[in-house]
Amino acid sequence: MALEQQDGQITDHANQGVNSREKPQASFQSQAGFISANGSMNVSFYYIPHMSSVVEATRVRKALVPFVDLLVEHSIDLDARHLTLYHHLPIDEVTAALQRLSLGAELQQTMSHYEPVEIASFQQEKTDSFNQNKTFTKNQLNLIQQFLYSALEKLRQWIKVLQRKKDE
Repeated sequence: MALEQQDGQITDHANQGVNSREKPQASFQSQAGFISANGSMNVSFYYIPHMSSVVEATRVRKALVPFVDLLVEHSIDLDARHLTLYHHLPIDEVTAALQRLSLGAELQQTMSHYEPVEIASFQQEKTDSFNQNKTFTKNQLNLIQQFLYSALEKLRQWIKVLQRKKDE
């Protein structure tokens, strides 16, 4: 989830005693609102060897709170002891703050991340699919309309024949 969207939730979640392992958080919707002008962002991967429990993950999450304006989204994988940060600007201050936690945080790599482009292509595919369904429905309605029109014509002809017989 985007840190900007859940500032209070991070702190609330960090203060709770959660016994379950955390899984990576991914949200295409939250990233879509923070797409930069060129449609790209950076993703930084950290290895934190001493982050072995929910308590340490909570400390990491609390250390990220002051940097809400720099970060788009984060993901903590407790089993792999990895932290993933999505951002547009350099995050040297975040790296320093994570190292001050004394959990052995190491920045493994930072690379370009073009997921918003995938979101745009998914939306285009969704629109194409919607248009195909709309065309299919239109064709079905045309067939039904033609059938009803011909059935009504036959009914009119039959009624005319019956009226002629009655008039004779």
